[in-house]
Amino acid sequence: MEQFIVLLVENPLYLVVAVIVSIAVLLLFLKKILKLLLVVAAVCILYVAYLYWSGGNVSETVKIMEQAVDESLRKGTDFLRNIGEKY
Repeated sequence: MEQFIVLLVENPLYLVVAVIVSIAVLLLFLKKILKLLLVVAAVCILYVAYLYWSGGNVSETVKIMEQAVDESLRKGTDFLRNIGEKY
């Protein structure tokens, strides 16, 4: 790994190519995550609409969904903080 880093630092052209590839991979990853989030949001909206039309308790379901999202975000931020502390 150290040899690879030395190779990148000593050859600016390799470094530029590595940076461009890294940015492309990151953007593709973010694009897929955004698509996933949009699909999840659409499914949640359809579920709430189904509950509304079938006479279910919409407000209680929305509260449960909000709590689940808040808990997931909290766990995600804690995970990222722990990774940052380790490195």
